[in-house]
Amino acid sequence: MVKKKVRLLASLLFIVSLSLIVSACSNSKKDVNSEDKKNLKVIQMDGTFAVDVDDPNETVGDADYVFLGRVDEDVDTLYKDPVTIETSDGAKEVSTPYTNYQVTVLQNIKGDLVTDTSIPIQKAGGINEDGSSVVLYEDDTLPEEGKSYVFLAYAQDDGSLLVSGPNSNEYVEGIKRDVTSEKMEKGKASLNEEATEVVSAYENAYENEIPTDRDRSESEFDDEQ
Repeated sequence: MVKKKVRLLASLLFIVSLSLIVSACSNSKKDVNSEDKKNLKVIQMDGTFAVDVDDPNETVGDADYVFLGRVDEDVDTLYKDPVTIETSDGAKEVSTPYTNYQVTVLQNIKGDLVTDTSIPIQKAGGINEDGSSVVLYEDDTLPEEGKSYVFLAYAQDDGSLLVSGPNSNEYVEGIKRDVTSEKMEKGKASLNEEATEVVSAYENAYENEIPTDRDRSESEFDDEQ
């Protein structure tokens, strides 16, 4: 298999797709909820990656934190890395969307983030500036409020957490909103068979992870600090 490169840098985002989204970009910003986002067309971002994004042993090895978390809130979308391109209508500026969320960590798989406390994460991708489409990597999805996912997160230099790239969050079905890490640890809340299978797969990937040689940072929400 040809290796796709997985270094999650903003400068690599949607260069090939720029020409496709020019007509969908403007300086206006609209709030769109998670449910409405599902009905928007998806425009694919391109990037180069340093690991095989289809191999959990490699993606888990590259990530700083892997955890089961519930999405408490889809907060807003931030636009970064503006690029000016030429079109038939003249120069246009387009930016990369990043979606901000509040999530509660229910179970740490790799790393030791604080649990049962809502913390912010940022997801590469999201609705574009005029609200007409969603920009995402191939094989990637936007998390939705109230649902739980296994997240693969990267600690940034400022201590924040970035979730970025194909397969960087996987939906875990059947976790109720009242489930907490404490309830899970005490056996008062259990995962269904499908959820257990997903989480177990990532636990196995962590046991067999293939670490990458790169500079790493630590999240400000690391419980060991």
